[in-house]
Amino acid sequence: MPSSTTIYSDWGWDEVFSSAVLAIALSRKGYKVFIEFPTPLERRGLVISRSYSVGITHRDGATLINSLALEYINDRKLGLVIKYNGEGKSEILMRFANASSLTEVTMEYVSTMNERVDVPQQILNDIVAMNNMRLDKLSRVGRIMYRALKMNYSNKEFRNLMYSFAISVITTKSLKIPDSLAREASKYDIAMDLGNKLIKNRHYIDLNGVKVITVSSKFNDDFIKKNITLLKSVAYDILVKTCRSDGFAILIQETELGHTMRVCLLRRDVSFINVIKSIPPELSQRLLITLRGNHIIIKFKNPSESSLDAMLDIATKIVSAVATRK
Repeated sequence: MPSSTTIYSDWGWDEVFSSAVLAIALSRKGYKVFIEFPTPLERRGLVISRSYSVGITHRDGATLINSLALEYINDRKLGLVIKYNGEGKSEILMRFANASSLTEVTMEYVSTMNERVDVPQQILNDIVAMNNMRLDKLSRVGRIMYRALKMNYSNKEFRNLMYSFAISVITTKSLKIPDSLAREASKYDIAMDLGNKLIKNRHYIDLNGVKVITVSSKFNDDFIKKNITLLKSVAYDILVKTCRSDGFAILIQETELGHTMRVCLLRRDVSFINVIKSIPPELSQRLLITLRGNHIIIKFKNPSESSLDAMLDIATKIVSAVATRK
């Protein structure tokens, strides 16, 4: 009887294609493969035992025991294969330097199993473009993939459609987009039109000239509340567009784990260091602060603390500090 195993996958196209590559390789080895897409909330306290993890680590709140994790650090272009023992202690088994995506890392990993699983180069290029937010580099297929995902970012069931598409692309080498994916992508233009109205009609908070885009059901704005679902899907895109025109913008967004903040910074007269220093030490100790490209991502370690008011307080401190240094 062949053995069975489970792959626990993160939610992006890179992780989904990585999981598909791994699943195909394991299937060829005689494994019966199950795939799970735990939500961010489900990952907190999740125990991954005698399984594979793709893009999900202990930093997400999961515990890995006797399992193998594949991870990609985009800023360092580094792929890792990490083994967790019976006590949950980790050991790096493989490093893949100058990697472009987790999918590429997984293709390299399965080659050590004497399996070759190829992903069309166009898809690999699109995944890299999405990872680096170079949306101008996306192919027609890549744009549809990106837009469909944006419209379903919090939809767990949508991952099954993504996974089926990934398996089909790898096994048939056909890039034909299924109608269900195309339909979801078509909603993107509607959502972005609402995003443009949000900015044009000033449905945001103005802090000393800095736009604080607040996509939350707790925000007292009827336009935001009425269109919350569509606006959540394109909140990041609204932030990027605003930041490109203003040089500095902030997004506060309601998520499954409370409110999070993303600071976009393109102004040369403002440094990331000064933005981070503007947060008092006693407060920053309760936060997870991550630099990603031209963005600073801020979350509370304890989601129960991440209220809208708490995030607005942080935004006020940041803007006040930046204004003082001008």
